[in-house]
Amino acid sequence: MKTKILSALLILSLVWAVSVTVLYWKLKNNPRVVAVTMNVGQESLQNLQLGEMEKMTFLRQYLDRFFNYDSNNFWQSQTSLAFLMAPALGEERVREVSRLRAKIQQKNFSQLGKIQSLRQTKNGAYEALVHLQTMDGATKNTSAKRNDLYVTVMLTLINSERTLENPWGLLVQSMNFANSTPQEPPFQSEVFVQAKSPTLVTFPCAIENIENPDEKNLSIKITTLNVSELQVSPAPGLQLPVKLNATCKDSEFAFELKAHEEARHLFVAFPVSAGQIRKKETPKIRKKDVYEKTIENVLGIELDN
Repeated sequence: MKTKILSALLILSLVWAVSVTVLYWKLKNNPRVVAVTMNVGQESLQNLQLGEMEKMTFLRQYLDRFFNYDSNNFWQSQTSLAFLMAPALGEERVREVSRLRAKIQQKNFSQLGKIQSLRQTKNGAYEALVHLQTMDGATKNTSAKRNDLYVTVMLTLINSERTLENPWGLLVQSMNFANSTPQEPPFQSEVFVQAKSPTLVTFPCAIENIENPDEKNLSIKITTLNVSELQVSPAPGLQLPVKLNATCKDSEFAFELKAHEEARHLFVAFPVSAGQIRKKETPKIRKKDVYEKTIENVLGIELDN
């Protein structure tokens, strides 16, 4: 009897092992399954920074789509934002766009929004400062009326499944306008940073040089096209504040990296007004020696210095 029980258990074990092996190979060969390998509970610094950069990219693209539209693309661009919002907020946005659709499309209206800064507060919410330019009422006989407005927006995010419409796996859960003013807020050349978290700083020119005072504890990556972006990543050992100076061909930007208890910057765009014109050294005029002066007198020419 005992032998029969052991034999039955052995057969069941073999069947289970074969079944698990077959299922494993099917799962492994499924093109829709993506394997992610990582040490449980030990995310690397690189993974953490990639996650932070992904949130920043998501917010910048979301705000860019939210604030940039015209009479022709208003309906399509704004209703597509529902895929990046939590269901309740998305439904509210669609209702609002539907209400404004006819009014916007009847006008020759356009709006341009530029993000000036993006911060994360200590409670996990995000604060964006956006410069809005609206053009309204252009006709054949009259020019468009331009209005400038600086708005502060508060947002919160939640995680979601990644889809073709939303590859970031993030949704805007809430979005509220905290403040607005026609006057440009004063710009402070301060960037609030946090250890292990990257911050992106952009300049309105191509950066030619920036000195790193602590290469061991401060990582600076430069991407330059017509303008430059600096990705600043402080390590825990960095002693703040740190003064930096970014140099372009004709201007330079002095700023400080600081710690702030209430918020940290994800993104800061330096305006042209924040820079100073570079002082160019006047080349010294070399005095001509007796030999050169003699040649000039004999040949009747002037030699270059």
